[in-house]
Amino acid sequence: MQHIFTLVLPRLLLLTLFCALGTAYGASNSTKMTFNRPMDTAQARFVIELMTRAYSQLGYELELIDFDHPKALAAADKGELDGQLGRIANIETRYENLVRVDFPLFKFELFMLTGCHYCSLQELARVAIRNGYPVTEQYLHQNNFSGQIIKLESVAAQLNLLAQSQVEAVVLLDFHLKQGYLNRAEQPFIRHHLQNYYSYHYLHKRHEDKIPKLLAILQELETSGVVAQLRKKHGLKSGFAL
Repeated sequence: MQHIFTLVLPRLLLLTLFCALGTAYGASNSTKMTFNRPMDTAQARFVIELMTRAYSQLGYELELIDFDHPKALAAADKGELDGQLGRIANIETRYENLVRVDFPLFKFELFMLTGCHYCSLQELARVAIRNGYPVTEQYLHQNNFSGQIIKLESVAAQLNLLAQSQVEAVVLLDFHLKQGYLNRAEQPFIRHHLQNYYSYHYLHKRHEDKIPKLLAILQELETSGVVAQLRKKHGLKSGFAL
């Protein structure tokens, strides 16, 4: 009998150790909120710093991973990511598993560059947009654009097609053009304002229970002036009207 205990006891201890390590590993993973790394812009840096602070107060670590941006929304909707750091309102109508945190992060402009002064969107045959940003395609469909939509992976590719007259217009988000490059990129073309939008944080519905506390933290950070300080730090407007 003693011989049996001598053989079994070490195995039980080893099994207990593995279970403890597994539990600790699972617990450490459960305290991370994972999102895809956004394009490096002032707006993205602001959102990362703000949401890092907010999640820290909630007891979570913000983790960013490199992920194919055009596929990020679908991945977040499937639960492969915990959500999206910043997206326009109403994407939940298309991605039903994503829930909006109703706190506007920043305001941005959608605009169009063309070679003509007074042409309307409906008159154009070919328009180039940035792949992975559904706001542009959504705007075109809502405004009855019936021409060809060409999806490209970079702003440079969009502007090259426009300069070569292979498309008649490009539709851009203002923060995709770096400061200083904006005027140079626009110089040969005519700029047309299309619409202003607001960006919001989204979570997969499995995290829906976190939203009330997260929203309260964001509102407290705004009331205390932290949000305004971060906007100023990253060169964004300190406030905006909804």
